[in-house]
Amino acid sequence: MNRDSHHRNFFVSMSLALCRAAWAIAAESPPFYESKTVNMIISTSPGGATDVAGRLVSRYLGKYLPGHPNIIAQNMPGAGGIVASNYLSNIVKPDGLTLLAVNRANYLEQMVGRPEVKLDFRKLNWVGSFNRAPMMIVCRRDTPYFSVDAMRSAKIPARFGEGGTGSISFVFSSLVGEILDFKVKHVTGYGSAREIDLGLERGEVDCRATSDITLVRSPWPTWAQQGYVSFLVQQGPVKSRLLPQTVPTVYELAAASAKSSVNLMDIMVAYTDFDRPFATGPAVPRQRSSCYVKVLKKC
Repeated sequence: MNRDSHHRNFFVSMSLALCRAAWAIAAESPPFYESKTVNMIISTSPGGATDVAGRLVSRYLGKYLPGHPNIIAQNMPGAGGIVASNYLSNIVKPDGLTLLAVNRANYLEQMVGRPEVKLDFRKLNWVGSFNRAPMMIVCRRDTPYFSVDAMRSAKIPARFGEGGTGSISFVFSSLVGEILDFKVKHVTGYGSAREIDLGLERGEVDCRATSDITLVRSPWPTWAQQGYVSFLVQQGPVKSRLLPQTVPTVYELAAASAKSSVNLMDIMVAYTDFDRPFATGPAVPRQRSSCYVKVLKKC
């Protein structure tokens, strides 16, 4: 046997030995998440769709993560979700044991330069999304605002309940009002989605803009069944499978002259295509984040 062949055989043998050793260590090592606790931070108050999504995923996360860790879900509302995002990016240890149910519109706050935003949303490790959830406009049936035509002809603008000027409700209702030529009166300051529901019940507001996924949480199934609300318009262009197919889309009702405003709406509410997203911190190792990606596909 010549020297080159000897060296080649030596390195092949060493490689096989190292591989066997690595496989043995991997087989003996317990999964990273075993006996650990994963914290699911929910960036909104209890009761809203983000809270429902976060708690639903939390229910199954431990089942599918290797090692079956404990899962603790906790709400961290504030500044429309910015408090929780800042916490994830700047305070949480980057060990992969914290997952954030992100407020889907928060990246817009960074785009407009809000000083409260202390992170770059592009640098978070995005691991998945709960669903697609297009927007809709709904009004209480006992109000004069039972259709888009009625909204246009109303002498008094409909009152829309909203969290603040940066909320998706505010953005969507403003844009649709401009596109479809009706006026909107914004009633802001509500602390959560459930508070807006209560405002609707108490007669403080007439309408609200929200996503179709709202229909899965109380009291919306009852409201829809009893005809408590009217569904005026939905985002589109594809119709929601959760809404009556008779509900028109903004695209169907918009005049050709409103095309630029429709394009702006597409940009501003683009995140409805990745509704209720989840992320880990920016410095979390890729293998930990990719583990959540795989798990969320199963949840």
